[in-house]
Amino acid sequence: MNDHAEHPRFGTISFYEAMADALNNDPVWKDKGKSITCSMLHVYASPVDRTFFANFEAGRVTEVAELPPGESHQTDFVIAGSPEHWKAVLRKEIKPATAMATGKLKVEGKQIYLLRNMAAFSRMLDLMTELDPVYD
Repeated sequence: MNDHAEHPRFGTISFYEAMADALNNDPVWKDKGKSITCSMLHVYASPVDRTFFANFEAGRVTEVAELPPGESHQTDFVIAGSPEHWKAVLRKEIKPATAMATGKLKVEGKQIYLLRNMAAFSRMLDLMTELDPVYD
């Protein structure tokens, strides 16, 4: 079995494309995420050094993109951390709320919105975990 063909690669646009597909086809997310209208950046520090954009409209992922190095994008949220901390969250070694509270993942934006919609964002992270990405 070729893991690279069957699983998206961590820290690449293929991971975010797979996330969008999983969310847009998940009936649980469709219900829990219906109030989610926002945009966000996921920033991976060195050595990955990549930034990914995702836009949500009424729970539907309408766009994902990798931003070129040095380019910024106006978004509602920025979540940034080292690749090791992102991996720990995706592997469920640390809870996202704990990672954010301890500064392992830094959040910019209206955190009250994230807290108010925690069930939806938790489902998003569950689906991201189920993608079983390839880690290099």
